[in-house]
Amino acid sequence: MSTVLGMEAELRAAAIEHVRGEVGRGSAAFLDVVNSTLEYLEGEAEPDELRALAWSVASEDFAAALAAQASWPARTDNDRLTEAFRALDAAGIVARQDFACCQNCGLTEIGDEARGPARGYAFYHRQDTESAVAGHGVYLAYGRFGQPPTTEIGAEVASALTTAGLTVDWDGTTGQRIRVPLDWAVRRHGRRAAFAPAPEPRPDVDVEVYGGRPGVPEGRHSAEVLALLELPWLPGGVRLRVEPLDGGGGPVVVRRDFDRLVTDDGRVAGRFDGLPLLRRAPVPAPADEPDLLAVRYDDGTYHHDRPVTLAEVVDLVRAMPTSETWLSAQGRSGGVVQLSRPEGRLWVESPHPARRTTTGAYTTPAEAERLLAVLAAEDRAATGGLPGATTTPW
Repeated sequence: MSTVLGMEAELRAAAIEHVRGEVGRGSAAFLDVVNSTLEYLEGEAEPDELRALAWSVASEDFAAALAAQASWPARTDNDRLTEAFRALDAAGIVARQDFACCQNCGLTEIGDEARGPARGYAFYHRQDTESAVAGHGVYLAYGRFGQPPTTEIGAEVASALTTAGLTVDWDGTTGQRIRVPLDWAVRRHGRRAAFAPAPEPRPDVDVEVYGGRPGVPEGRHSAEVLALLELPWLPGGVRLRVEPLDGGGGPVVVRRDFDRLVTDDGRVAGRFDGLPLLRRAPVPAPADEPDLLAVRYDDGTYHHDRPVTLAEVVDLVRAMPTSETWLSAQGRSGGVVQLSRPEGRLWVESPHPARRTTTGAYTTPAEAERLLAVLAAEDRAATGGLPGATTTPW
């Protein structure tokens, strides 16, 4: 018996360690963390036992992480790190965070991130991130493309880090990566903050996906989990046909329209009131959700239209590399603010389909964030008020 209990304790400890790292990285949603934990522990126990363990540990860690971030300062060390990396990008040094799985892969792939002339690179990889989450700081690789190592790029990287308010541990030689001691703290907002309680609810509906870019796998699901983790962020253009496994009540076909969930038979609910909608129960009258935008962006992987809070979109903008990354934010009434960084400069524009024109200007990150705040709070695209804004026909 003691041997069995010892094995169970070891398995739980392994699950906790893996989940803590995944949650700490800040990028994976709840179901992604559960699934990566299942892959990590594959073969260590029966599949149902592993899933129950992964779900329980992930639920506990998400709750703890959200409670912890409530007491974080307004500006964290990760905010400072992102600020330093964007300054390096703007200075012609390709800077990427949590890039590639290891240093060898990072060195092989970083050249693909360069757009136009670039003087050098700086990055930390997945294993560095895991070390930082565990409290050991982060290590940055740096150098020039296709040239022997030089301390010149390292000195610029170190300077950007200290200017952003971080501490640097580096001996000034090419034989040592730059270590940055920091309190790792990546905030979770919106979909990345959503989680479901344990134990996992049993599947009670069957799901078919119609149209768009599906983010929800077809098959059996729990209606409760769908309502908590999927329906509020259902990609634009996607419709789900949700049918109870017991056949009661018949299927419900649902789509998201900005901050509303709408069924094919005309019922409407707020995007977080999907459960009564699926169960054909009475739903509260939906109210307009404040500070919300529908956002699409492309950072090498296309992300389809999803609802995003102002805090989330500001995080996205601040993390945008100086490259071909592109972001489009749409307000409730259809006004749009689009951001890109051609040739290292931040360009903001708003299309006017009825007039077949676009108004845009080069601007600062702070001004771009202000425009997004106006779009979210006042439902208007204020791009025309930027200094130097021009309007061009399509």
